[in-house]
Amino acid sequence: MAPLPARAALCWMLALAVAGCGRSSDDSQATSDRSAAPGWFAQSPQAAARAYVAQFTKKDPDACFKQDVALRHPQLRARAGGLGPRVPPIRVIVMIDGSGSMAGRMGGKTKLELAREAAASFIDGLPASVQTSLLVFGQQGNNQAAGKAKSCSAIDVIAPMSPDRAGFRAALGQVRAVGWTPLAAGLDRAEALLSASATPGEQIIYVVSDGEETCGGDPVAAAKRINAGRTRAIVNVIGFNLPSGEAAKLSAVARGGGGRFVNVANEAELARYDAEVRESIRRTDNEVATSIATTDNDVATSIAVTDADTCTSILVTDEDTAMSIDLTDREVAGKPVAFRKDAEALLKARHAAIRARFEAYRARLTGAEAAAKKGIDSAAQAVR
Repeated sequence: MAPLPARAALCWMLALAVAGCGRSSDDSQATSDRSAAPGWFAQSPQAAARAYVAQFTKKDPDACFKQDVALRHPQLRARAGGLGPRVPPIRVIVMIDGSGSMAGRMGGKTKLELAREAAASFIDGLPASVQTSLLVFGQQGNNQAAGKAKSCSAIDVIAPMSPDRAGFRAALGQVRAVGWTPLAAGLDRAEALLSASATPGEQIIYVVSDGEETCGGDPVAAAKRINAGRTRAIVNVIGFNLPSGEAAKLSAVARGGGGRFVNVANEAELARYDAEVRESIRRTDNEVATSIATTDNDVATSIAVTDADTCTSILVTDEDTAMSIDLTDREVAGKPVAFRKDAEALLKARHAAIRARFEAYRARLTGAEAAAKKGIDSAAQAVR
């Protein structure tokens, strides 16, 4: 091939340079978009933005709102009579006087028979979870001088601490009226059966007796120690037709034990006192059941709302962060996304909708919890 003339060769080289460098800036941007997001360049900006955002929004927000709350509605006990203790009992000891004078009669029954009936009725009114024990003091020896030493040392636990009501009832039949009245020693033994507690009223001692201490002990000191010591137990005393002097002494025992003294003169008064005790237990059970249900509902609702809030916050933050990083990386690489504003608006709208769902979810749960509380309060009021 013959060499080109110099002028012709120069024109040919210039033509190649123009052909290689003469693309428009629009063509260059199109190439950049094609390499940055294959397939997007063929769509409208809105469609391209939706396809772009979709890669960062693959988590389903429904997972944040699946937790529901099973609200509690307590079973409350209907009214039966009138007094209310400070806290529900956990352990109860019934102490029955086994002295010979308990064989005396009140109306058509002996004091011991009335004591057995009152104890049986009382423990039947306790919640099934309450542990009970039966202790009898003074039912050995006899009520003569010769039998005093044996009787004064006779403190018998004939029903150990247990929720077994049948065992307690059976043990009541073993109580006899034979000896003296070692009340202080009986209280000492009762204290040993109880556990340490910081709450007065969780443990109760019910003393049923027809007379004062006759074995030289100090039952007032024992009751004070029990109430102020490690058990924090309350000592209540039921007296049977006591003369004023003996009634005053047993009343002092009850006061020392932080409890109540009742001196019943007949079977009707005993029945009335039993009804008061049952009512005290009923009211306390209802108050505790209402408080527990209300608190549990509030806690469960708060947990569900907090979990949903955390879940949606993490989802929104993760999606925001992931798309922001990708947009920034493309800017740095010189391959910006042309529909960036559309993509950011789509993600913002999605997150606003998720937050609106959370607010509706929270309103639904808290509304249900408030309605449940109103219902619980109304039910509690109805049985007061």
